[in-house]
Amino acid sequence: MGLGICRTNRKEFDNSDFNFKRFEFDIESFTEYLEITNTSIDEKLKKDIKEYRKIDDPELASLLFDDLEMYIKSNTLQLYYSSIIISLYSFLEQTMLELCTVAEKNNNLKIEDISGKGIFKFKTYLEKVIHIDFEPINTEWKEISQYNHLRNLFVHYSNSLMNESTATKRKNSIQEIKGLKFHDNSENILIEFENDIAVRNFITTIGSFISKIYFENI
Repeated sequence: MGLGICRTNRKEFDNSDFNFKRFEFDIESFTEYLEITNTSIDEKLKKDIKEYRKIDDPELASLLFDDLEMYIKSNTLQLYYSSIIISLYSFLEQTMLELCTVAEKNNNLKIEDISGKGIFKFKTYLEKVIHIDFEPINTEWKEISQYNHLRNLFVHYSNSLMNESTATKRKNSIQEIKGLKFHDNSENILIEFENDIAVRNFITTIGSFISKIYFENI
């Protein structure tokens, strides 16, 4: 994740309690896990192809395999990728808390004095108390806010289903995330992953976001 330039961490984070190298290792581990996930699913498909080739009726084998392939892509991938999104969001939230905790040691105003919850509370602390300029990070923050809606969807709605009457604001935000597709009916909206782009982009966004907070100049 090195950017090829000299980087100096902000003095507020000049503390051994936060190790940026560890953060880089952790975020890269998510990419490695995604690769392992994709590989394991591909291997399962290859294994199933071999099994269906043993079926005497070619038309039946083709029909069964098509159904299985569709199931794996629409259900297994959904399960894996939504789980990674949730884990990434928790990782981001924990990392922001760690940065606030380090900076808090030299400030009279404490994290608990700030209103709000989760990443929004921590952003307020970093912006208002540590005086970090979020203008250069607005792009990343906007994307993170979109992933916040997506994460909440996975946590609070079964099978990524949103009720149409309460989904408008959330959908408008989520639909800007690349790699997702929407299925609407009269009552619900189903969101599915088309590929792993949404996960990869979230990993990249978190890496860029934390780097711009931690370092003086990026």
